[in-house]
Amino acid sequence: MDWMSPASALLGAVIGAGGTLLAQRGQWRQQLDAQDRNVRRQLYSEYLSTLHGAGERLHQLAARVKTPESDTMLEAAHDAFGADALYSVRAQLVISAPVPVAEQVRKSMIAMRDLRDCIGRGNLIETEEYATAQRAVRDSQQHLRDAMRADLAGRRQAL
Repeated sequence: MDWMSPASALLGAVIGAGGTLLAQRGQWRQQLDAQDRNVRRQLYSEYLSTLHGAGERLHQLAARVKTPESDTMLEAAHDAFGADALYSVRAQLVISAPVPVAEQVRKSMIAMRDLRDCIGRGNLIETEEYATAQRAVRDSQQHLRDAMRADLAGRRQAL
């Protein structure tokens, strides 16, 4: 009995179907990775925009473009900081971003809070304390952007 032809056909069909399933699984994985990357890109943009807005409001306060009415400088700095918006986006990032990005988010938040507190203590643009705090914010945000870019490009960074 000639059973080699049907067995060969069956084996060919199994290999063909298996190859097709593997290729489809690879495409599916790529689509999921692209969707995940796009979600992170949107979160990163939102966080950086929110962080920038807080920095601009703090700068206006430190430059005396906006002066507190009846609030103390510390209250005005806390208001300008806009913690609600920052913490909301930060919380989303901490659970969505890889560890190196989450760590840089934490560091950028600490630097921005330090700047807020510096301004709240009355250290405005012309002081060395302000310049030091502002430099720390700028450096932390540069490291954050670098970590975000590396993540979106698929390169993982070590802490």
